[in-house]
Amino acid sequence: MYLLAMLAWIPAWRDMSLTALVAYAAISLTFAGAIHWGRVLGQFSSSNQFPTQLFGVLVAFLGWAGLVLPKEMGLPMLCAGLTFVWGTEQMLFSDELPDWYQKLRNQLTAGAVLAMLVGWAAVMLPMF
Repeated sequence: MYLLAMLAWIPAWRDMSLTALVAYAAISLTFAGAIHWGRVLGQFSSSNQFPTQLFGVLVAFLGWAGLVLPKEMGLPMLCAGLTFVWGTEQMLFSDELPDWYQKLRNQLTAGAVLAMLVGWAAVMLPMF
């Protein structure tokens, strides 16, 4: 993600690198939602898991929407989506998720959001 964000500052590479950055972020966001589907499949018959499944679908929808929006809006939306997933996991699912996963998510989310903000700055700076 950082390589793509840095390439976005080179005018000849800007469009390709930003398209790849948005796609990578959307896939990452969809994967984060899919983790919760996998988490509930093993316990599906024991309780109502529909809210968790709905959460996973909503996250995938945010990733898809980030792909179809212009990059000026898609990148900050994907940043917000990754932050939303991370925050929801911290508030609602922290007791159910292993410690190693939470530590990994903290690092990956911070890194991904920062890389996308660098890419977004490359998109927005030429406008000023």
